[in-house]
Amino acid sequence: MNHSDFFKLIKQGLPSRAFVLHGDEEYVKERAINEIVNSVDEDLRPFNVTELEKPTPQVLSEACMTLPLFSDKRFVICYELADGIEVPKYMECLSNIPDETVLLLVFKGKLAANSAILKLAAKNGSDVLFDTLSQEECIRWCVKHTGEAGVLMTADVARIFVGTVGTDMANLVSETDKLIDYVGSGSTVSAQDISVCTRAALDVRIFDMLDMFTYGKEGDGIVALHSLIDEGNEPMSIAAFLAGRFKIILEARRGIDAKLNKRDTVARMDGNRYANEKAFDAARMFTQGELLNLISELSDTSYMRISGTFKEEKYLEMVLLKHNWRKNPV
Repeated sequence: MNHSDFFKLIKQGLPSRAFVLHGDEEYVKERAINEIVNSVDEDLRPFNVTELEKPTPQVLSEACMTLPLFSDKRFVICYELADGIEVPKYMECLSNIPDETVLLLVFKGKLAANSAILKLAAKNGSDVLFDTLSQEECIRWCVKHTGEAGVLMTADVARIFVGTVGTDMANLVSETDKLIDYVGSGSTVSAQDISVCTRAALDVRIFDMLDMFTYGKEGDGIVALHSLIDEGNEPMSIAAFLAGRFKIILEARRGIDAKLNKRDTVARMDGNRYANEKAFDAARMFTQGELLNLISELSDTSYMRISGTFKEEKYLEMVLLKHNWRKNPV
């Protein structure tokens, strides 16, 4: 199930079983856990909510077998599993959850599809994927969140805002609250308000910089690159982001070369749909060979620093400038 289905289930009352919470959207994952904890009577929480960090199978089993106090449910929240212990040793506990216990297994990031724990949860209908929110979901959240604070933000303005800030919810929440404080209750957010008080997320700004290069505006791209570096962003981090981005563009290019249309290519790609659609559009400007070369050279940035051959900043600039940025698709 996705995060929306899980929040509905929380409101209905979680059944006694082992739920596996995983995915890249950590803020929403944390919010779900907080909602569950807050649903328990505050005076009884110490007895009916147990939080464990990488417990052994025995410790986890004992926590699950403990009876609730003055309640029909007890929650055990387990963050990751103990290092060095094979997953099968946990399986008996996970397969025999008492009627009074709800176990939440919380993992950072997305579990591999072949994970034994994920397969068990999927079999029971208790796997919960907290995937990165889509742009449309973030737009709806912004409209709702600002409205609850007495501030009007239309969907069109919210679209500009999300396009500037990005879809990482932790950053989006912070920037939205800053925007609310700036305009004040009873006000309407304008595009000008966004430009005045909102700073674009680093990944969004790198996206914009990459677009400048992709569509043949090398001069603007170099100015944007130096602006990012002057503000204290590490060239290695920028290079790593660009290499990752080119890998996604390469995946889209392979779809194009396989004669797949945009919809089918994007459907096969992991991650944010909006970002993948942009990758497909950008992929028309590269051949597979060019993309592989860019990925390889950007991945060498750390080696250039260690070897002393180039300073990271100069090497990154060189890689971007020596590529033949064309203005027409191939």
